[in-house]
Amino acid sequence: MDLAPFVKSGLISEALNLWLAVPIGFLFGFGLYHAGFTDSRKIAGAFYLKDVGVPVVMFSAIAAGTIGLWGLGLAGFLDLSKVYFLPTYLAPMAVGGLIFGVGMAVGGFCPGTAVASIATGRVDAMVFLVGFLGGSLVFGDFFPVWGDFYRSDFREAARLDQVFGNSLGLDVLLIVLAAIGGSLLMRAGQRYFWRTPADQMLSRAQVMKYEAPVVALAVAVAAIGAFVPTTSFVPSRPEPYYIIERQAGPPIAASPVVRPATPDVPAQPAAPAKRREGC
Repeated sequence: MDLAPFVKSGLISEALNLWLAVPIGFLFGFGLYHAGFTDSRKIAGAFYLKDVGVPVVMFSAIAAGTIGLWGLGLAGFLDLSKVYFLPTYLAPMAVGGLIFGVGMAVGGFCPGTAVASIATGRVDAMVFLVGFLGGSLVFGDFFPVWGDFYRSDFREAARLDQVFGNSLGLDVLLIVLAAIGGSLLMRAGQRYFWRTPADQMLSRAQVMKYEAPVVALAVAVAAIGAFVPTTSFVPSRPEPYYIIERQAGPPIAASPVVRPATPDVPAQPAAPAKRREGC
């Protein structure tokens, strides 16, 4: 029954798949705008616990996405073995995440939110995007310097249940509970450190009316799923991932070039050409 991903199951073509990215991108940008992700002050304020609306939305998205992907895979609608999962390079990703976080706190954007913010006419987003593109060029030009570290500490594309040896349903429940706990802690930190007036925070009645039913439903679904036996959805990759996959077999050497022999200089074959691996 696995219907999705649609392009890999043959329901839609590669060309249509690319065209569908346009309206989906507009909807995603619309959601970013209404969630406050296009306001650099709101994003930067989250790092100081002054305005935690953005991380609360992110926690909600993590919980909804986890339940959605797991449920669709369990129902047989989505074949997760055909979905690309980014392999883990633990140490490089930790360093990259730290640099990314500092840049996001200083600039108030990530690349995606900057593009969405440009659509609203914000000049600071345009400046941020110029810096992002410049940094990308520098990273690519100097890749030989840190390329070995970039591909180090490879951990495959493993799920939490594969790492800790428990059931996938239980991990879904734990992620949902962690997202709820993270949201509560962020809001508590905002009230504690900034003495946010009550009229600027959601009242208890609003929370119980609008958020509590959704949270309770998410916990109930995840709790039921924790006892449902699941199978392995994501195959492990036996070796590190390369954007340009390494070719099989020995490297191809160039034809030797022989210089004309002279009494003083013996003929010397040229050194084999080095083949560059994809990064």
